[in-house]
Amino acid sequence: MPLRILYLITELDPGGAEKQLFHLASGLDRSRFEPRVLCLRGFGEVGTRLRAAGIPADTLGMKGKWDVRAPLRLKAMLEAARPDILHSFLFHANMLGRLVARRAGVRVVIGSVRVCETRRHHLLWDRLTQGQMDMETCVCEAVRAWTEEEAGIDPRKLVTIPNGVELPVLDAPDRRTPDALFVGRLEPQKDVRTLLAAWPLVRRRVHGARLRLIGRGPEEAALRAAATDGVEFLGYQADVAPWWRGSRALVLPSLWEGLPNVVLEAMSWSLPVIATAVGGSVELVREGETGFLVPPGDPVALADRVARVLEEGNRAREMGAAGRAVVARDYTMERMIGANEALYERLAAPRSGI
Repeated sequence: MPLRILYLITELDPGGAEKQLFHLASGLDRSRFEPRVLCLRGFGEVGTRLRAAGIPADTLGMKGKWDVRAPLRLKAMLEAARPDILHSFLFHANMLGRLVARRAGVRVVIGSVRVCETRRHHLLWDRLTQGQMDMETCVCEAVRAWTEEEAGIDPRKLVTIPNGVELPVLDAPDRRTPDALFVGRLEPQKDVRTLLAAWPLVRRRVHGARLRLIGRGPEEAALRAAATDGVEFLGYQADVAPWWRGSRALVLPSLWEGLPNVVLEAMSWSLPVIATAVGGSVELVREGETGFLVPPGDPVALADRVARVLEEGNRAREMGAAGRAVVARDYTMERMIGANEALYERLAAPRSGI
């Protein structure tokens, strides 16, 4: 009989965690696993895609984090679904899942950590509730080490399972134009302000260089006001493929990260990456081989590395090819899904007593 896996996530609007959940749930071996997805709120595009893929998906309909009846509704849903394993994604789903799952009779409870969390109250709640979970998956070694040291989680309850991406078919794209690309939410974590400060320095060295920003977020208006020549705001793009094909490099100036999906996607499209040396970016970007790493908040260093990649088209292509090879070897969807399947079967196996 297949193991019943219930995935609990904060919301199902498009995002990195949501995308990984979609591929995990839809990629499980259905002869061994029976997936189901529940979100706390925000039943969006990803929820619709899950249903189209034949995966039951629903929402708890939370009316905010102080919805005091939400735990009771979740308990009732878990008792009706009777999952063998609850695997939660993102902080609020992690916390609510841990508070309710055991009381609803769920035997195996798995959480997940996707960033090097800096909010002290999140770290505290993670530590205080670790007794209510069996395991916590971490997207990279940097996140695993950070969670052990800063949140105080028992290292025996932490396992690293990196994100995965699908390798696109490449069609010999023309990247002769010096275009750099940013993809992500326009929010303080991504520190697009430093990238905008660096851009005039890039254009002094690379005539006609363009920076294209894909994404929306709370800082968009302020960033538009700070933008200089050669910067284009493209908003949300459901399909980023044309921009991957037409760009020479990805730039990610984040202040902190987990294992950024956008870096994996850029590498899968054979783009070199210039990123700040934070979180899992350090594990993905091989200095001088697949891209460059710079200190966070340093526009001069960032401008120098971006300009070097845009100036040297042949080297950019070589670095992009090296990055795609890394992804093909270590960060495929098949590896990510297989690692989770192995974890589920190990934790659900009957435990012998003494």
